[in-house]
Amino acid sequence: MAYIAMARKWRPKSFADMVGQEHIAKTLQNAIEGDRLHRAFLFTGTRGVGKTTSARILARTLNCKGGDPLHPCGECDSCKDIDGGNPMDVLEIDAASNTGVDNIRDVIDRVQYPPVIGKYKVFIIDEVHMLSTGAFNALLKTLEEPPEHVIFIFATTEVNKVPQTILSRVQRFDFKRLTMDQIRGRLRFICEQEGINATDEALDIFAEKADGSMRDGLTYFDQAYAFTGSEMTADAVRSILGIPPVELFFSLVNAIEGHDLKGVFKMVDDACTRGIEFTPLLDGFGKFLRNLLYTRIDAFTADDLSITDELYTKFKSTGLGLTNGDLLRISKMLIDLQATLRYSINPRLLVETTFARMAWLDHLTDLRRALAAINDPTKASGSADQ
Repeated sequence: MAYIAMARKWRPKSFADMVGQEHIAKTLQNAIEGDRLHRAFLFTGTRGVGKTTSARILARTLNCKGGDPLHPCGECDSCKDIDGGNPMDVLEIDAASNTGVDNIRDVIDRVQYPPVIGKYKVFIIDEVHMLSTGAFNALLKTLEEPPEHVIFIFATTEVNKVPQTILSRVQRFDFKRLTMDQIRGRLRFICEQEGINATDEALDIFAEKADGSMRDGLTYFDQAYAFTGSEMTADAVRSILGIPPVELFFSLVNAIEGHDLKGVFKMVDDACTRGIEFTPLLDGFGKFLRNLLYTRIDAFTADDLSITDELYTKFKSTGLGLTNGDLLRISKMLIDLQATLRYSINPRLLVETTFARMAWLDHLTDLRRALAAINDPTKASGSADQ
């Protein structure tokens, strides 16, 4: 049997399986139970948060012939037809490759025909913002007065590009980015079902790198699983995904604190030797600086930052010679570096020299303390946090 990617194998098939979009699931369930179902929906949100999957769940739920109106049975003719991948009553269109008026006219022609198996004929148009102006105009009349047996579901990542004439005719649902806890919890559930022994730290890496997208998290998980097998460790995950280990950043901050240019260049060389690209290196250092500042001012706990207590303690004792102002200045230099890196013909030199500037600059001090020390040396009592 052919291997099925995790993102497809564990795609939710009912509202109960939807992670992070419970508010949308509940609203749709209430509409179905109360027989107050709208004829056209717009699902909007960033990539990988469940827009198209939710559209399929809605189509599956509406056409299921089982006894429960909110939970597809998976056994009736309609459910099996949809599971087969080429359902007769559900038409999926990718607007990115079907942008013209002729494509939409074909949809409008199909609207006239009743469903073959289920109760509704459902049209799912993905990336609907890619349709041409003429195609949108062709849809207007049908959206305003659709046949009783037709449901339209539009999905888009750029709702600002959808004409207002369309928005006024649909019921809009905004999908949220998933939290790290939600992604981590889903991955833990999948590990239990698949018999995969993954450490909490490894799952944290997937959840953070997914950046709110469950699909991205599952893709990264699938990639690492092909490498690690059933025993998945954080070091192995970092290796396969090209994520720099946190030890690199501790060494970099120590080098910056000690004005150690040699240590800075050694860290960059170490990262290059490990095959780490500069973009994830800089992204990782930015997150490191954020955590370093957060732990210093006790803004968040270790759990809030998704790090271990041991790592939290290490953050607290790192870079004590750098003031908060120093960290903010370093962060600004890092942001500027990230903005210019893509245009550089020698990215390694740019990264090395920027890190060297961070280490070369003198540390900030409180001007009032400095003046007080000049006027009365007995009032000088160490450096102040900026």
